[in-house]
Amino acid sequence: MSFISDVMEPGGGVMLLPFVRLVIGFLLLLTSGAFMAGVARIHMAVLSFLGLGLLVSLQFFESEYKKASNKIQAADRGGHTSNATASTTTSTTTTGGKAAKTD
Repeated sequence: MSFISDVMEPGGGVMLLPFVRLVIGFLLLLTSGAFMAGVARIHMAVLSFLGLGLLVSLQFFESEYKKASNKIQAADRGGHTSNATASTTTSTTTTGGKAAKTD
């Protein structure tokens, strides 16, 4: 499969996280540098703050995604069965206006 088709399938966007982190890092570097140089100081300060927030939220998302995928992989390896298939079912039938319980 090509990289584009891998990215376009469900859950494939996670492969882009290093690229997105790099782009946001450059954004943070440029806005911080412009702030230090004195170019539109308040705007660059706000953009630097927003870029830092994006990096932190991306790191949080990535750590939560890894936790969730590890839980799913552990459940798959452990032979996890759902409760619906393991439990017995009880049905009721109506006979002559009275409900009779059968097991």
